[in-house]
Amino acid sequence: MLMGITIVSFVLFMLVGYDTPYEENPKQNAPLLTDLILVLCFAFTFIAAALTVWSAVMQFTKGGSTSKDEGIAGKTGLFSTIALVASLVIGAAVGFSNSSERLLINGKDWNNPTDIIMTDTSIISIAILMVLTIVAVVYSMVVRTKK
Repeated sequence: MLMGITIVSFVLFMLVGYDTPYEENPKQNAPLLTDLILVLCFAFTFIAAALTVWSAVMQFTKGGSTSKDEGIAGKTGLFSTIALVASLVIGAAVGFSNSSERLLINGKDWNNPTDIIMTDTSIISIAILMVLTIVAVVYSMVVRTKK
């Protein structure tokens, strides 16, 4: 269901009003559904973070994994929690280091340190978690084919 929402949102973003010129500078585009994509990204980041924290809390309150998995498979909750916290810390550090920069967005000088920190944190966290997810999927495929 989430993949369907994502695909429909991105298709709408690319097909509906993507080439709309920006009023103050017609040489730049101002896609109509930019807010939809931003809200979707922030919502998915929040949902993923909330589910990761909830999963970690449930695992710790139940005394660890109840499955018979050993090694990495038995500690996915712990690893995902560490990965989430580490990615947020790295993203926030980069955001703080960039917060003094001035940006030119749609022809306007824009400098809101809080927004820069939040955006950098979200984007970098998403990138780190996406890479870790790909590595985990590839790893699980390799381990399963060996057995």
